[in-house]
Amino acid sequence: MHPKSQINFWGAFQTRFFNVKGEKQTMHELKRLTEPLEIKDYILQSKSGFADFSLGFLYMWRASYKFYYTVRNETLILGGGYDDENFAYFYPIGKDIAGALDFIEEDAKNRKGLRFMCLDDATAAALCNRFENAAVTSDRRWSDYIYNAEDLKTFRGKKYAGQRNHINKFLKTFGAYECKEIEESDIPAVLAFLKEFSRSREFSRAAKRELENSFALVENMFAYNCFGAYITVQGKIAAIAVGERVGETVVEHIEKGLPAYAGVYQVMLSEFAKRFATDGVKYINREDDSGDEGLRTSKLQYHPVLIKNKNYLVVNCLFKKIKPPVIIVGDGVVLSDLTAEDKEAFCRLYTDEENNRYWGYDYREDLGDGAPTPDYFFGFQQSLKDRCEEYSLAVRRGGALAGEAVFHNFDFHGGVEVGIRILKEEQGKGLARAGLVAMIKYAKDILGVSRVKAKCFKENAPSKAVLLSAGFKKSGSDDTYYYFTV
Repeated sequence: MHPKSQINFWGAFQTRFFNVKGEKQTMHELKRLTEPLEIKDYILQSKSGFADFSLGFLYMWRASYKFYYTVRNETLILGGGYDDENFAYFYPIGKDIAGALDFIEEDAKNRKGLRFMCLDDATAAALCNRFENAAVTSDRRWSDYIYNAEDLKTFRGKKYAGQRNHINKFLKTFGAYECKEIEESDIPAVLAFLKEFSRSREFSRAAKRELENSFALVENMFAYNCFGAYITVQGKIAAIAVGERVGETVVEHIEKGLPAYAGVYQVMLSEFAKRFATDGVKYINREDDSGDEGLRTSKLQYHPVLIKNKNYLVVNCLFKKIKPPVIIVGDGVVLSDLTAEDKEAFCRLYTDEENNRYWGYDYREDLGDGAPTPDYFFGFQQSLKDRCEEYSLAVRRGGALAGEAVFHNFDFHGGVEVGIRILKEEQGKGLARAGLVAMIKYAKDILGVSRVKAKCFKENAPSKAVLLSAGFKKSGSDDTYYYFTV
């Protein structure tokens, strides 16, 4: 569908949540983490399985993200991020979790809110039990890919036929190769390889930063609990991989291969797994895809056993002020809770790929291998409500479902993001604008929000026009979106 006839505009979930209050320490003296080795003993205790809870990660990203910590009663309290707006805490590690959470609550009073980042589902649920007014969100771009270590050693079975074909092509093209574990004396050669890799193609800004950080980690890898290996073809390094072990998981921080050696990535990964996924290691964490579609496709092709969401929790947001049943009356439109009678139409709305071109969310990311049935979509939206992540309403004309309206991304500062999408056959009747106007009024008058937010893809001119006509003002933009507030 051409953008001029497309009026759906809700974008993807929130951006990555790493923030910090700045250099000023609180009265409890959270201090800047400049040397991750200071908290090594606690990091190695972590059972989260996330790449973020590893010495290599903290060292690689220490210049980009400002982390602060303290240790109280043999318990690590760690938080931080990359700007000064929304400081967030990791879940504590150690013996006195309850005491550490009490400390965090006090510390948060000196900041701009109480937020937690990088939580697994069970930990997020536990915090929701502790904090009555809490909302949980996650961003698919930063979810870690977790693989069965044995699968990556051999690529056995039908589902790995593609990987085996790549390896066979590599062997046919290049013949014999050698794989060696990185030793201290190999560091200069590995750094030289990274320099060659950096000249092999064009990189995005984010990829350049990751590459710069890779140089730093390789130079100091042995000090930070890391190990690695490299592939040589006729004496020339063609690929490297560097990681570390945390519990029963090996976290792979760096994996690079020269494009001239087709198939070398599959060879490198298999050799890396064979050498380092031993002695009780069950899983390999290959970190996130950063929203890169090519990288996402590649990582999915290796069949992860889990795509592990890094949940972000905001305490005392306004989500729980929504009290069902919800009925919002607008000009020629009614927004109300979804019912069983809406299932079929709701499924059509979700699965119309052409109509959802600019919706910003692909249901298949969460569906996996399941069937896209009416019951699935109905239950999925209810699960988002149960997690205080998103509240979905039916957009009705004459009682029948004509679209979906969504409240999501509630923030600690009294803000909420809204989105709306309309069935193809109901477009052109003013429902999107009327629905937005009604949502703004409900959010401000009933929920008491101070700011209603929205965004649309830059190429989606009709959505931009609808937002402006509903009363939104443009508040900013980036490479992908226009942002609006009212």
